[in-house]
Amino acid sequence: MTKQEKIAAFDLNEPALNENLFGLPFEKEECDIHVLPAPWEVTVSYGAGTAEGPACITEASSQVDLYDERYPNGWQRGIWMHEVDATWATKNEALRAEAASYIQSYEQEAVDEGTTEQLEHINSVCGQFHNWVHEQSAQILKQGKRLILLGGDHSTSLGALRASKEHYGDFGILQIDAHADLRPAYEGFTYSHASIMWNALQEDLASQLTIVGLRDYCHQEAEFIAKDDRVTAFTEHGMRKVMFDGQTWSRVVRNIIDTLPENIYLSVDIDGFDPSLCPNTGTPVPGGLTLSEFLYLLDAILATGRKIIGADLVEVAPGNDEWDANVGARVLYAISHRLA
Repeated sequence: MTKQEKIAAFDLNEPALNENLFGLPFEKEECDIHVLPAPWEVTVSYGAGTAEGPACITEASSQVDLYDERYPNGWQRGIWMHEVDATWATKNEALRAEAASYIQSYEQEAVDEGTTEQLEHINSVCGQFHNWVHEQSAQILKQGKRLILLGGDHSTSLGALRASKEHYGDFGILQIDAHADLRPAYEGFTYSHASIMWNALQEDLASQLTIVGLRDYCHQEAEFIAKDDRVTAFTEHGMRKVMFDGQTWSRVVRNIIDTLPENIYLSVDIDGFDPSLCPNTGTPVPGGLTLSEFLYLLDAILATGRKIIGADLVEVAPGNDEWDANVGARVLYAISHRLA
């Protein structure tokens, strides 16, 4: 059957009857949106579990009804999840244990020559992983597909950003996040989840970084944001204050949009949302966006003619139930409709 024949024959009202993402009937080549899983969480320093994100989101996606009020035919583009690379999944588990051992030594101020060598090894393998993500992302983009990277922790975005820079040229990053992720080499890890946007800016991967929902960051990051003209932060405190004083979310959104260029890479850390939507993520923080506020922001961006050229969704951890994965699957589905 051709893709059009599959669209005509597909019963949208039935439950998911296959193991494809969202139960869609398409093969890999027929899908416009390609999701690259990156189950990597080597450098996480608090709660773990994000490496399970891609698998648990895939499972939860079968519970998502395909009707979208804004994009009722969005599913017809096709959304394909690539297979998890078993080699890197195994390396993640081994290196995560090694990193945990190093972090313990670091926190006890017991770093010696042996632990320094351990750190160098961790940084080296993490660098190799990000090169692999870069290569895989580049292949997807060269095929004319749209890319969504699915973490894993936030460090996994680096390879996708590199490939997007090569493919699209200049763009800005819209970062939905409780954290700035602008720490240089956090705890000694060059590719820390807390350093992703620092690394992206050091590599000149984006001309603009707009952070929305920021509410947990250090003095060093605050000073960097204040000094670097490429960075604009819409903090939880700042946004809520003007809204409590009578400003609408629509007005706040217009201010956010004014900082963004024509092409935008969307980087969504699930902890940017209210923790009621992601209680099991590694570093939940009180406050954050509702899902409705997030979708309003995306649709307002698109209404200006700006384009979302690529995206990532990171830091989804399943915990002891499927709630975070359920939310993650719905965020992933919504993002897929809004890619250029």
